[in-house]
Amino acid sequence: MNPGTPTFPALGFRRDVGREPIPGRERVTFFLDLEDFSTCTSWELARGERLGMVLADRDGRCWKVVAVKDLGVVRPFWERVFRFLMRQSLHRIDQELIPQEPLTLAQVKERVCASIQANPDDWRDDEAIAGEAGPPRDEQEMLDERQAPVRAARTLTQVINALYGEELED
Repeated sequence: MNPGTPTFPALGFRRDVGREPIPGRERVTFFLDLEDFSTCTSWELARGERLGMVLADRDGRCWKVVAVKDLGVVRPFWERVFRFLMRQSLHRIDQELIPQEPLTLAQVKERVCASIQANPDDWRDDEAIAGEAGPPRDEQEMLDERQAPVRAARTLTQVINALYGEELED
């Protein structure tokens, strides 16, 4: 990683690489720090989840991940054994980043909201829709509720807090 180091926390906009990926669909993830960004699971590595990801940092700067190099499995021995058995080894990675045009906070929020809308399975509560804990809820109403605090956020950190229930400080 060269051309400027991202400031963290940061959001990543990545392509859909799940079991039944939908081309053109974008998913959102976040990274707490450089250590978090420099590791990934064997599943993510095998499917090339990071390739093409756009990383937006809290200063509005953006990079595209154009190459990922596996530097090997990390973590203490017993954790590595457990993760191996679960087929989720944690790997240290080196990523080649190319600077992109900066994104304004408004652009980031719109992109996040578009991802929420395009990936309802990631953001809705199926039990609430089915009415298992009370009256059934409308799916679109629930998605709108997820988007409202994102739209109201004044910083990237607040967007991450709204999405993931974190309590990160600006």
